[in-house]
Amino acid sequence: MPAQDTLIRKLIEKLHDADPMTRRNAAGALRLHGSRAVDAIPDLSEMLTDEDSRVRYEVERALDRLRTVAA
Repeated sequence: MPAQDTLIRKLIEKLHDADPMTRRNAAGALRLHGSRAVDAIPDLSEMLTDEDSRVRYEVERALDRLRTVAA
C-alpha cells in the first residue's frame, strides 16, 4: 500500500538508495514518525536482508516501533 504522505513516501524511496548511510537515516526517520509511517512496514521488512549491518539494525528498530504503533 503506497503512503499518501509526501514526506513518508520520500523516506520510503530513500530506503532503496545506493548509499547505506542514506538507507539507515531513512529507516531512522521513519521510526521517529511512528503511526504516520506505518505504510513503510512492507518496505522496511524487505530491508532486513540489507548487506550493511548498521542499516539492518536501524530497520529492526524502525519495524519494532512501527509494528507497536500499528497494533
